[in-house]
Amino acid sequence: MAIILRFVNNYGVLIERFFTIKSVSDTTSLNLKKEISNVLVHHDLQVKEIIGQGYDGASNMRGAWNNEIEHMLAIGECDSGSGANQIGNLQRAGAIRWSYHYDSVKRLIAIDFILMELNTLFNESSMELLSLSSALDPKNSFKSINIDDICKLAMKFYPEDFTNQDIIALKYELVHYKLDVIQNLKASTLVELCQQLTESGRSKVYVMLTRLIHLLLTLPVSIATTERAFSTMKNVKIALRNKMEDEFLENCLTLYIERDLAKDIDVDSIIDEFYVSKSYRA
Repeated sequence: MAIILRFVNNYGVLIERFFTIKSVSDTTSLNLKKEISNVLVHHDLQVKEIIGQGYDGASNMRGAWNNEIEHMLAIGECDSGSGANQIGNLQRAGAIRWSYHYDSVKRLIAIDFILMELNTLFNESSMELLSLSSALDPKNSFKSINIDDICKLAMKFYPEDFTNQDIIALKYELVHYKLDVIQNLKASTLVELCQQLTESGRSKVYVMLTRLIHLLLTLPVSIATTERAFSTMKNVKIALRNKMEDEFLENCLTLYIERDLAKDIDVDSIIDEFYVSKSYRA
């Protein structure tokens, strides 16, 4: 299990960093939550202050879906309960026609399953969250700004982060913000807007709004960084060193993935520290 942290730094820049990789034998949600919490607490990161969002593994379900489709077609349970008769008719119609209809029905059922999955991932609550978030979209000279929607977004989806007094303060901020940003800021994305608010010092003026923007920026989940971490393992844990312990593997992956940070490490200081930690033969 690779753990990637997504956060907004003190300069208003959105960053994703490889944090650690953890061996897990039990991949139930409860155990994964436990392992993640243990890692974060070990590094003094308070779990209660972290916003969480979970997704079901669609790729893990794909094989099950295909098997289910095959099973439904085999027993004739398709198309409003009359599938058995239709399957029989198709069989009598000949192999070519059967193949054509079989593939067509299979595609229709596959599409239905995809729509079901999309409805699960993007339910009514998720769609409302996306809709309200668009009220902060800076495109087209902040044309989408809507004070009521922004306040509703904070109240409904982040009640732990905004008290009633915070919401009142947010409303006052938005009145000035709407006039200010249109004249003085030129941003096309929420990421750019966050950075410009910090660089211009406006993040200290629009405190509540900046907090809300930070929460929204850390909400989207990207699997690209995670997938790269697993791909990197092929370059680090090769056949000649396939018995690496987790800690050594984690350290090697960190240096490999976060090379831009590793460039600032003084190699001589590491050699000196290694030398004094234990006596070695020349």
